[in-house]
Amino acid sequence: MTGYIKFFRQIENWEWYKDVNAFKLFLHCLIKANYQDKEWKGIIIKKGSFITSLDNLAFETGLTKKQIRTALDKLKRTREVAHEGHSQYSIITVNNWDKFQEEGTQNITERATTKEYKEIRNNNIKNVIIYMS
Repeated sequence: MTGYIKFFRQIENWEWYKDVNAFKLFLHCLIKANYQDKEWKGIIIKKGSFITSLDNLAFETGLTKKQIRTALDKLKRTREVAHEGHSQYSIITVNNWDKFQEEGTQNITERATTKEYKEIRNNNIKNVIIYMS
């Protein structure tokens, strides 16, 4: 998977920020969630959602299944995520996905090209060197 996710500094004020397992699972959900609707085995998986299982989440995060269940329960209770369990898989949805990821996003054509980025970076480095001298 390529690309990036937005991560706001206000996360520091979030109620689960100091809960390492809940925070890690939520960040993992943001990373794994589809950024556009996709079809999987004839099912449309909406943006902000992804297919997984407890075993898979445990493997990917390094948490135990019990830690995953507990963190998932916390995130569901505060409506950060929704969890739809099926016999062979689960669908996890990051609630308010648009609020987290799409609000104010730039069109890719508005982003700096690699050449422009290198020029900006080099100018900033020169400015730092001049400032430090």
